[in-house]
Amino acid sequence: MGNYADYINRKKAEYGNKFDASELNPAFIKYFENQQRIEVDFGYETKRGRIGITTGWRPVFLLMLTRRSIGSMYTINKEDKILKVISD
Repeated sequence: MGNYADYINRKKAEYGNKFDASELNPAFIKYFENQQRIEVDFGYETKRGRIGITTGWRPVFLLMLTRRSIGSMYTINKEDKILKVISD
């Protein structure tokens, strides 16, 4: 489980004023923290997975398709929408 507030504080300490969390869609914070599977509408495609986050001074949320994923090409922006929560 991730803790969003702890992540933000760690990155602010690491990058200082350069850190910019503006690309993180607030609708996805809950699912980053609880790691529930969700279905996301990207506008051009619908995918299911769990929420991860990139590293660096300007992070974005990622849709991780499997538990063993270590990266993803599915970056979440402000227009992406949560369609439903998937019960495991």
